[in-house]
Amino acid sequence: MKKLPKNKGMSAVELLVVVGVLIIISTIVFPKLSKFHKQQALDNTAEDVVSLLNEARNNTISSKNSTTYGIHFMTDRAILFDGASYVESPNNKSIIFDEYVSIDDDNGIALNGGGDDILFTRLTGDTEDYGTITIELVSDATRQKVVTVNKIGIIGTN
Repeated sequence: MKKLPKNKGMSAVELLVVVGVLIIISTIVFPKLSKFHKQQALDNTAEDVVSLLNEARNNTISSKNSTTYGIHFMTDRAILFDGASYVESPNNKSIIFDEYVSIDDDNGIALNGGGDDILFTRLTGDTEDYGTITIELVSDATRQKVVTVNKIGIIGTN
């Protein structure tokens, strides 16, 4: 009996089945990865804002450079500044938010006395600008992190 040669390649049908399975898996996995990435961007931004607020408070308490420090908030960034009020300066330290994250223009900043700045008091770390900063996903405003600063300067997040 004569042996038939073994087929060493893939058929077109087998190739189409593999491609089809990969397409199905990718349509299930990629949206979940995107949602996870956006949530991580929100969480990281909130942590960065808390860290920047703590840095401003600590610099003020220690009287670094014999001045006070504060944070100025914009929709797409938070800026650490020195002095009694925010002025653009190359010495300022900025955190630019991920493209998926922002602070709402209307309701995102709710500070005592209004305004977009939190300024800490020298030596005590207190603030008259206590309140909340709500950071949200651009694509889903219901996904939020709220950073809270109380009157004695304690900073937290939900």
